[in-house]
Order: sequence, then structure tokens, then C-alpha cells
Amino acid sequence: MDATTTSVNGPREPRDPRYKSLTAWRGAACLLVVIFHSLFTGYGLAFPDGIGPLGGILEVLRRAWLGVPLFFVISGYCVTASADAARRRPNPGPSFFWRRFHRIYPPYWVWLAITALVVWLVESRSPGFFGAVFIPNPRHFTRWQWFGNTTLTESWRWHFTRGTESELIGPSWTLCYEEQFYATTGLALIFAGRFFFSTLALVTIIVIAGMILFPFGTLGWFMDGQWLMFGAGVLVYYALNYAPAKMAGWYGVPLGLGILCAVATPERLLTARVNEPNQSYLCAFCFALLLLGLRRWDNELARARLLRPLTYCGEMCYSMYLIHWPTVTVVGWGFGRLGLRNPFVILFLGVPCCLLVVIGVARLFHRLVERKFLNPGYSTSQ
Repeated sequence: MDATTTSVNGPREPRDPRYKSLTAWRGAACLLVVIFHSLFTGYGLAFPDGIGPLGGILEVLRRAWLGVPLFFVISGYCVTASADAARRRPNPGPSFFWRRFHRIYPPYWVWLAITALVVWLVESRSPGFFGAVFIPNPRHFTRWQWFGNTTLTESWRWHFTRGTESELIGPSWTLCYEEQFYATTGLALIFAGRFFFSTLALVTIIVIAGMILFPFGTLGWFMDGQWLMFGAGVLVYYALNYAPAKMAGWYGVPLGLGILCAVATPERLLTARVNEPNQSYLCAFCFALLLLGLRRWDNELARARLLRPLTYCGEMCYSMYLIHWPTVTVVGWGFGRLGLRNPFVILFLGVPCCLLVVIGVARLFHRLVERKFLNPGYSTSQ
């Protein structure tokens, strides 16, 4: 029997599922991703090699994409908290799926439509404009690519249909993995509610086995290893809410083993390649360990004035994540048109401009669109 259930009274109550400071962490993760795309994928914001004193700073910022593994761990915790609460309501599976759908898809569809319209109009007048920064022209999408983009299945859709993977909103590949995590969690609620956490642990074991047996055949599926980062968040939630208080620290052992495996090939950890798996695992497992250790100071961190800007961004991070890719592209194009390509100008003026514009547009989108689809009782820490 799952350790979170009893044979008579149903699921046990978690000790304290809310992790308030996760909102600030979510904001930090989002800002890292925005900074990365502002520097290295915005039109006119590319850096040559050998730029002197900025080299050290840029080597650090080249890894700002590691905000994505942070997102996955946070989602693992928060979505597990939501699913665990659903276990105490009638028909938990349909309720969970509806809340996830209502929260994610409508805002995404609105921004997808806006992006498609803008890119189509600009490409009609200036062919190839957005193609220079990896934003495809929606006029060239096949029906299957449109299906993959609108359903957030594009990262794996191509396994079953003809054609290649192509996301109109580049960072939406991460949402494809999010949806797979939601689907697996919801199915566990429906078919194994009494053994919910045991089922998720079994999925983790299956994923590890799949990574060993089929290392090149699961790209785009959580079987390629992305699940492990969500699983780290699930582990943190279980350790903090159900494990005996004196034993909670021992749940860091699997995370420690994951860290050791990640550093087993140090030469890969030294590269700046985007989405390097070992760097992703190292970042995710270290962050999960940090969350385990910081829980006792959660209230203090959530109220800290120093973290208020991060909390502000975290409260609308989904809007920021959705809108930032084409937004930094337009800002970068503006700098390029003005001839402002000096690395110092780009780093100390261009990137702050990108951040300010993204935060402004995201705030507007959050107020006009996203906020209308927040679920009742929704908290940015869950």
C-alpha cells in the first residue's frame, strides 16, 4: 500500500503542501531563460569569440538556459501538490485534467495566434526576417505541424507522422514535456489513486531503464530523461509532506546519486552546449536538494524584500515565458537596425531593454488574458 494512504480513511493529509517561496524561484528561472534568449538568439545580439573582459560573464550567461531544469523541478513539486489535493475530491482525474487544460492551453492558444499573425504579416513584407532567428513562417507549416503546435505535442508528434519538428514558439518544446508529465500524473490519479506515489516512482524506474536500453529512440518523450527532473520535484514534495520528519533528509540520497552520475563525464559539463543533459540533471538535482534544505526558512524567504522582484516575475512567469521569444527578437532587431552591436552595449543596454519590454508585455498579457484562466484557488506557489 502507498505510504500516503490508509485502508480505512483514504489518503493521509500532507503536512504542509504549500511552498511559498517557489514563486520567487519560478521568477528567477524565467528571468534566466529570458536573459539567455536575449543574448544568444535575438536578431543582432550575437557575440563573437574573443571579446576580452566580457568573456567570463558570457561564459556564465551561456548557461542561463539552465532555468529550464529549475522550471521542471518546480512543476514536479507544484503539480504533484495539485494532484495530491485532487485525490481527496470525487472524480479526481477529470478534475485534475480540466484544471491543467484550463490553466495552460487557452493562454497558449491566444499567444500562438498573435505570433502566427505577426510573423505572417512581417514575412509577407520582408521574407526571411524571422527565419534568421529560428522563428518559422507559419505559411509553410504542414497540417501535422499545426496539429503539433496547437496540441503541444510537436516535440514527439513527428515520431508518428511524416515531416520534421518545428515549433512556432521555440520554447514551447518545454510545454510539450510539461503536458506529458500532466498526462502521466492524471492517469496515475485515475487508475492508481491509492498507490499514487508508488506509481510515479515506478514510472521513474521505467524511464531510467528506457534511457539505458533505448538511448536514441525516445527523443521528445519524457523517456529521454526529462521526466527525472520532474521526478526530483515529486520526490521533494513527498519527502517534505509524507516522509517521517527524521527521515526526510534521507530522500536526498537519490538526488545525490543523480548528481554523481551527472558529473561522471566532466568534459561534457564544461561545454556550453544548449540542453546538455548532464548539465540539466546536475542543475535539477542540486536545486531539488536546495529546496529540501531551505524548507525551514520558507516563510522568511517568501516575505524577503530582496526577493520581491523575483516574486513579481514569478506571479506572471507563464505569460513571460510565452511572450518572450518573439519579443526579444523584435528588440534585438531594433538594436541591429540602429547599429548597436558592440558587446558592451548589448550586454549592459540591450539585455536590460529586453527584460523591461518582456516584463511590460507579459504584465499586459497576464492581466488581459492569463488571469482569466487561473483556476479557482490557484496559488503561484502551487
